[in-house]
Amino acid sequence: QLAWRDFHHQLLAARPEAAWSDYRPRPSAWRDDPQAAEAWKEGRTGYPVIDAAMRQLLAEGWMPGRARLIAASFLAKSLQVDWRIGAEHFLRWLVDADLANNQLNWQWAAGTGTDTRPNRVLNPLRQAKRYDPEGEYVRRWLPELAHIPGAAVHTPWRENIDPADYPAPIIECVGM
Repeated sequence: QLAWRDFHHQLLAARPEAAWSDYRPRPSAWRDDPQAAEAWKEGRTGYPVIDAAMRQLLAEGWMPGRARLIAASFLAKSLQVDWRIGAEHFLRWLVDADLANNQLNWQWAAGTGTDTRPNRVLNPLRQAKRYDPEGEYVRRWLPELAHIPGAAVHTPWRENIDPADYPAPIIECVGM
């Protein structure tokens, strides 16, 4: 992480415009979807691992690195919403916000940065099952799902949860 930090600071020093402009061009336009962006910001996407991360951000001003990566990929790759919306939100709420790291990590997640695999998409369910196999992280930040046992907490729509208690997924992610 220290090497990435130094790399991002050097890259931003050489190309200051990369703070808000794509390092590499995107082949298609971003979706203009204010409702999806707002659901993401508030932790109401219907994907518990995403929602837990976003609620932790709002409550503590921090979230683990893996949660940041999953949330960024979901916004930029799954929802196809401009990474700058997420970057601005993270800069506002993260207590450890750093312009170079934030912006260039967002571009990496969005596929417009220095990543050599710009089409990489992190599936939120696979990530949740790999990094939160028993759903402890999700249950901590989503108390409305605390009664769902084990890994089933990652797919509450399969548990007949009332949408008034927890939202249905706002999109269907590929491979789920």
